[in-house]
Formats: sequence, C-alpha cells, structure tokens
Amino acid sequence: MLELKTPSQGTSRFLILAAVLFLAPRIGWMLAVDAAPMSDQLWYFERAVGMLNGEGYAVQGQPTAFWPVGYPAFLAGLFAVFGPSLEAAKIANLVLSGIAMVFVYRIARRATGSETAARAALLLAVLYPTQIFYTELLYSELLFTALLLAGTDLLLGAAETRRRWVAVAAAGVCFGLASLVKTQGLLLPGLLVAGALVLRRIGFRQAVLTGLVAYAACLAVTAPWTMRNWEVLGQPVLISTNGGFNLYMGNNPWNRWGNYMWPAPPEFTEATENLNILKAIPDELALNAKLNRLAMDYIRDNPVEAAKRIPYKLYQFFRFDTLPLAQAEIGAKRNGRDVHALVTAVAPVAEIWHWAMMWSAFLFPVLFWLARRPADAALAAFLPVAYFGAITAVFFGEARFNLPLLPLYPVLAVCIAGGFLHRVRWPMVGHRRRA
Repeated sequence: MLELKTPSQGTSRFLILAAVLFLAPRIGWMLAVDAAPMSDQLWYFERAVGMLNGEGYAVQGQPTAFWPVGYPAFLAGLFAVFGPSLEAAKIANLVLSGIAMVFVYRIARRATGSETAARAALLLAVLYPTQIFYTELLYSELLFTALLLAGTDLLLGAAETRRRWVAVAAAGVCFGLASLVKTQGLLLPGLLVAGALVLRRIGFRQAVLTGLVAYAACLAVTAPWTMRNWEVLGQPVLISTNGGFNLYMGNNPWNRWGNYMWPAPPEFTEATENLNILKAIPDELALNAKLNRLAMDYIRDNPVEAAKRIPYKLYQFFRFDTLPLAQAEIGAKRNGRDVHALVTAVAPVAEIWHWAMMWSAFLFPVLFWLARRPADAALAAFLPVAYFGAITAVFFGEARFNLPLLPLYPVLAVCIAGGFLHRVRWPMVGHRRRA
C-alpha cells in the first residue's frame, strides 16, 4: 500500500511551479474575459442573494427544491462574509479549482505509486483548458468537483491513516455536501467501497463498516435538507425534484440525439406543462411524478429505441464542451468586451487537449493489464468515470456534466503511459545486460 510521505524539498519546488502554472492561465482568462452571468449562472446568483436576504430557497416567493441547494447555499455563505459580488464568486471558483488539484495530485500518487507519474497527471490536469474556462463562470460543477475528489481521496486513503474511521466519516461528509450540489454524488461512496471489496483492497467486514460509517456521515449532512423539503413541500424529498424532468429529457419520442434539447420541441414543452426551469414551478412534486411516469412508459414501450439512444447520450456527455467559450464570449460582450479573437484562438487547442485526455477513459478497460497498477487506477479514477457514464446512459448527455471527471482523465492517461513505458524499458535493459 502506498505511503503518502511528507513532500521533499524537490517536491515543494515542483508544487510551486504547478501553482504558478495553475494561477497564470486562470487569472489571465478571468481578467481578459470578465463575463456577465446568464441563464443558470444568474439563477444561482439570484437564489444566493435571496437566501442571504432571508427569503429562503425560493423562486418568485415560492419554496423550491427543483435544483439542488448546495451551490446557491455555498454562494450565500460566501456573500455573507464578503458581500454579494461576482468577483467573490469567481475568486471562490479559483480556490475551489486549487483544492481540486491538490486532491488530484494525492489521488494520482495513490493510483500510480509514482511521484513522477503523479506530477505528470497534476500538470496535465492543471493545464486542462476546459477547467480553466469554467473558472470565470458561476456553475456548480467546480464546487462539486472539489468535494467529489476530496471524498474519493479520503475514502480510498482511510486505511493508510491511524484515524481510519475519522477519515471515512470525513469522506462521508464530503459526499453528503457533494450530493447537495449534484444528487449524483450520493451513490459514489457505495460504489467505491464495493470496488475496493471486489479488488481485494479491503475485506467484507471492513467494507460493511466503511459503508455504514460513510453513509451515516453522508446522510447526517443531507437529512436537514430532506426535513426542510418535507416541511415546505409536503414530502420528504431527499435532495431535489428535477429527477423526473432529467429522465424525461433523455427518454421521450422527440429526443433523437440524447442531449439537452434547446430549444425544446412544442410537444415536449406541452408534456412538461410549459416548464421554465428558471422560474417558479406551480407544483414541483406533481410534475416530477408525471414526468417520471412518462419517461418510464416510453422506455418500457420503446426499449430498442431507448437502447439505441445510449451511444448518442454518451457522446454528448464525453464530447468537447463549447459552452464555457460561448458563454464567455456572450458574457464579455454584455460587459462591453470583444473576446471573439481570443475564443477563436484557444478553442482548437482546448478541443485537441480534451480529446487526447478523454480517450484514456475508453482505452483503460482495453489496456487494463498494460496500465501501471491497474487495480488502483480503476478504483481511484475509472470507477467514477464509469459511474457517471452509466447515469448519462439512463438520463441524457450534457458535456458540462463531464467537468468533474476531467481531472481524472490525466490520471488514467499517465497510468496507461507509465505501464507501457515500464514494459518497453525492461526488455531494453535486459538486452543491454546481455550485450
């Protein structure tokens, strides 16, 4: 088992270099673009201000749980300290991205067992253009990424610390907070524990205890929100009420490509009762139940069509994300800036970088036995990718939802490359010795 030692002087110098490479492009991008928020971003900002002003989590005076509360609540806490400002939210994005990189480094060291491989993975993650672009935008994914990676690192590293159960409980807290940001985080700790059991990293008894402690801490975090929903909505909604909408978005007669339909066809708009997800919804619970039923009916009545749509959903999820560049350009224009030339220049580089990194997730199962420490890499990096891919296959594909996985692709890439180089090097060493 890998022991994570105190960094040496050389490691410290490297981390300083990584910090410079992390900060320079992000701060440069933020200063160059300075985009005004729009759409979902503006919704998050307005909900945070409303919570800060004592309005609760509500839209147009109506309590809501359609979108998870985590990111607006985070912004409200931030604004309570620094005041409501876009600058505070964007600086928070920078801090959250930095926290995520710290845990990427730790996860990479654990997955590869190599300081050199971990450093390579960190640099690839630090310089990942799509992650740089999102620093300027007010989306929930950067907060979710930091919490998800923190929970993963704490859970997988619990056995390496004397305070094992404290680490497991802390991981559960991270996953609980992540679930309040995006509901998908709720099942990941169970998957990681099951993976550790299958890969014989822990025994059955320890797996059961780890799962119980992690989920006890996780549910302790989410339970107050569930009780709030019971009180204001009349049902103990665990996190949010948008599950039916998300399921129906990817499973209806009009969505051929498995993506988020915008603009939506008239038939879909009618079926969803003219739903505008940025405004108050008359009866969230009834609409959620209705759309769940319609989606399940469609899947049951059209199983072949639903299955044929899965590759399209996965493509929409894993493809290069153009949203941050498009919204950066539009948002900058609203603030009187023209960044079209900048966006045009960086887009091809960003797309090449993305595809080069993302393919590691597809190559890893094929090259499993070639990869460096394949079982550890599978547990630390591939299982989360597979989990979110499975969720996408059921619901719908959206490239923005892939953002929390972007730091894990470099980890898989260095595991594959490291294993290949190791197998190439040793035959050459043996040949020189014989000579």
